[in-house]
Amino acid sequence: MTTTPLHELLDAHIAKGSMPGAVALVSRGGRTEVASAGTAGLAGSAPMRRDSLFRIASITKPIVAAAAMTLVEDGLIAPADPVAAWLPELAAPLVVRTPRSPVDDVVSAVRPITLLDLLTFRAGYGFPSDFSLPAVAPLFAELKQGPPQPQAVP
Repeated sequence: MTTTPLHELLDAHIAKGSMPGAVALVSRGGRTEVASAGTAGLAGSAPMRRDSLFRIASITKPIVAAAAMTLVEDGLIAPADPVAAWLPELAAPLVVRTPRSPVDDVVSAVRPITLLDLLTFRAGYGFPSDFSLPAVAPLFAELKQGPPQPQAVP
């Protein structure tokens, strides 16, 4: 296997103990490089592969934000654009009447949801950090998966 700067970067972080293993992809100017290094688990048994599976949770938010901002930079979309054209399920948003209202006491939003709203988490999907809303708590308890277990095979 040829060692590249991307491999060297991953190896350096693994050597420092930042992570047991990693997979990275960089694509620029028509060239794409994928590198894997380290092990797939904390015990260090299986090597990390370019097709290893990960629980990435909320890390998709900055990835989607970077993709959206690339489209903004290219002039294809603007932060003030309503998102209903791409996400029709957000075309007629409902919001709770007041911050203290029950979750089912809703009214129509006074304006459409924009790309900027989504990028700054102002789309109206407000939940207390402890997920204590009556309608949300049972669902959260049912779906909660706990902390990632990198040594477990999906």
